[in-house]
Amino acid sequence: MLTDLYVLTLCTVFVTIGGAFFISAAQSAFNNQVIRELARRLPEIDPAVVLATGATQIRHNFSASQVPIVLDAYMVGLKAVFALMIAAYGISTIISVFGSWERLDEKKLKAAAGGAA
Repeated sequence: MLTDLYVLTLCTVFVTIGGAFFISAAQSAFNNQVIRELARRLPEIDPAVVLATGATQIRHNFSASQVPIVLDAYMVGLKAVFALMIAAYGISTIISVFGSWERLDEKKLKAAAGGAA
């Protein structure tokens, strides 16, 4: 019974920490790529203004000649986020193969969770 509670607690901890870690990693990757791309292609715009503007207000806050470059910078940032998430899912899939494969007893899980499961 102790092992079932341990597994449940461990899963909860990894889901929480993993989610927080990868959200911050994705945000950092996005911001860094947008800043780098804007500095390369449109140095007269402050990247902080672009990041603070948000995707829905780009067409309202920038000129018609700047909008395609800003959108391209956003796409470069999104590609970095997608690459990071694909790598994370790939690594987690490989790690899951080495885990123990056993059937969890539903009654033991309910008892370990105090009937909440």
